[in-house]
Amino acid sequence: MATLFSGDELTGEVLGVLYADTATGFGVVELGPEVGAEHGVGARCSGPLSDLVEGQTVRLVGGWKDHPKYGRTFEAVLYEQVTPTTEAGLKAFLLSDRFNAIDTDVLEHVLEVFGDATGSAIEAGPDRLVRDAAIDPSVARELHAAWMAGRSLSELARMAEPAGIPFDVVRAVHARFGADAPEVARADPYALLEVERCRFAHVDALARVLGLRPDDPRRLAAGARAAVTAGRRRDGHQYLTRDQVVAEASRLLKVDAVLAAEGMEAAIAAGSLGRERIQVDGQRVVAVSTPGGLRAEQRLADGLHRLLTASHPRLAPHAAAVAPSPELTAGQADAVRGVFTATVSILTGGPGTGKTRTIEEVVRAAEEADLNIALCAPTGRAAKRVEELVGRPATTIHKLLEARPVPGGGFVFRYGWDEKLPYDLIVCDEVSMCDTSLAGALVAAVDDDAHLLLVGDPDQLPSVGPGDVLRDLLRSEVIPRTDLTEVHRQAATSRIVSLAREVNAGELGVLKGNDGDVFLAEDRDRGRLAARVVEAVANRAPDYFDVTVDDIQVVAPVYRGPVGVDALNAALKEALNPGDGRSSLAGFHEGDRVMQTRNDAELDVSNGDIGRVVDLDVRGKTLRVAFPRGEVTYDRDQARDLTLAWAITVHKSQGGEWPVVVLVCDRSHRAMLWRNLVYTAITRAQRALIVVGQSDALRDAARHDVPRNRQTALAWRLERLAGSLADEEVPA
Repeated sequence: MATLFSGDELTGEVLGVLYADTATGFGVVELGPEVGAEHGVGARCSGPLSDLVEGQTVRLVGGWKDHPKYGRTFEAVLYEQVTPTTEAGLKAFLLSDRFNAIDTDVLEHVLEVFGDATGSAIEAGPDRLVRDAAIDPSVARELHAAWMAGRSLSELARMAEPAGIPFDVVRAVHARFGADAPEVARADPYALLEVERCRFAHVDALARVLGLRPDDPRRLAAGARAAVTAGRRRDGHQYLTRDQVVAEASRLLKVDAVLAAEGMEAAIAAGSLGRERIQVDGQRVVAVSTPGGLRAEQRLADGLHRLLTASHPRLAPHAAAVAPSPELTAGQADAVRGVFTATVSILTGGPGTGKTRTIEEVVRAAEEADLNIALCAPTGRAAKRVEELVGRPATTIHKLLEARPVPGGGFVFRYGWDEKLPYDLIVCDEVSMCDTSLAGALVAAVDDDAHLLLVGDPDQLPSVGPGDVLRDLLRSEVIPRTDLTEVHRQAATSRIVSLAREVNAGELGVLKGNDGDVFLAEDRDRGRLAARVVEAVANRAPDYFDVTVDDIQVVAPVYRGPVGVDALNAALKEALNPGDGRSSLAGFHEGDRVMQTRNDAELDVSNGDIGRVVDLDVRGKTLRVAFPRGEVTYDRDQARDLTLAWAITVHKSQGGEWPVVVLVCDRSHRAMLWRNLVYTAITRAQRALIVVGQSDALRDAARHDVPRNRQTALAWRLERLAGSLADEEVPA
């Protein structure tokens, strides 16, 4: 960005928006000459301009560049809003999307009253609009806020540019704090850390630009919290030890341990961090985490203990009548009976061991007892898979708990501690994907005497969010469990199943080019791998396996690099759905395969849902995506949560299954080639697995058993509540 900054400025009215990508903030506009300029000429301008609308007058800061296709182009670093100077410009601006919440008649009335002074009248404040234009006070406030939002965004961008903060982060900060964003940033740049996209490096650079000292107490406290947040986000820890926080904060802030410790204590005193003394492997540890992180784990333990100690289990009276099908193995039959005798039980097992068949039998027995049953999973894709295999309706945990959006982002659940779910039995599959917070929310919503069956494979990848819930529950030995180990006859003939078991054992057998339902496309030339993946997906696999492209999923360990997800998606899009000059919105074309990247309660879509763009309206700035459960319409801002999905990471694939899976396994991925990651990828394939890359990379991954050393205390909390540990209060 700095290489383009020459100090040149260009002022004019936006005549048209040629391109806008809300995911990156990049836009291309046609700018008319500034009114009154002696030799004014229009210009094509590009840069962080996706928020500009026709009729808006702006001052751009940046530099000129000769573009090979478009000629002389002004590449902007930032912009600031300037009050339009003509009635025509004002009208175009006020009738743009920026003010679509205001009735058109009201806007035209304001223009009629104030003429070319409309801009200064709106900036003067709502009182002026009420007094001189006689409009409703609430509408006046809304109009003033919408006008000032554009000005504050450009002011925030100008503040952030010297710090090198990406424009998409600037937009996220502005969306959170609105017109107050510049003032919030000036008062305490570290307050911006509550914005999800904002990282410590961003605000620390801004703080330096604003002149804050390295030992500023606000910086030290923010650094301690950032160290804990990084440990939770990056490593999945529920907590860091006191010494770890001091060491990480010292490294992050580049200060000595004394100042880092002061920052940690200040954060604890202010309530942005919490501290608790716990016991791990017989040793007492001072755990430091976010207050919410500590509460989430304790609430999950409390909720499970509440269910385990229920006085009148609802399913218990029906236990004697349960008659599992004779075709079940002894382990499966025990699991079915266990659901009726224990208020909380766990069912585990690898591929081919019959977990789904066991769930089906549990549901059948519960239906025969006339009980209310709910099936759920952490993601929409996992829920759809359970629904298809079991033949009963299933939903995401978020939808089961009726997640509701709240102003400013995020959501709350209808069901929880205060209002319980109206079900006698709840079955949750793919529990290994549940982080502590989501598991706690589900358990809190289960009624006191109802039953909960948790199903999962502890050898898969752990949750993306903090915690290691399934393995902690198994470690505690407090909850009754059934481990299915016998591979059923049909699955035993599958090379996919045997390969998964070999990977899990850490030693692969012979890998052949064509081995049953596993196919190896060996290639040591990294430059050819993307092309081989495209050939497999676009041509070979559909014909050979008699499937459609939608039945094939490409998975890879990483996003970046020549054979990462981003590069693979670009290559697959070019082959399967090229733009070819067609209209696009937010970077997507009709026909693109896309994935939702976060839960959105308002749109009722979940993180990991995969669909296809079936229509887009460039003028209305909306696109429609068809998901398995129905179509969803996105506006341009909401489309920022979509990404191409012909290729996805192994983490994102968890919980889903596809007839054909193409696993890209290259030595350049070695930093991420772990046993449980490759095991998870292999077990996503139903009919065929195609491995593109090197067999020795796959073999090395099987041997690379990364220790699951997530720092959690759930097992200790459960054991303590169960009375197997001394119940003593230990001051922090």
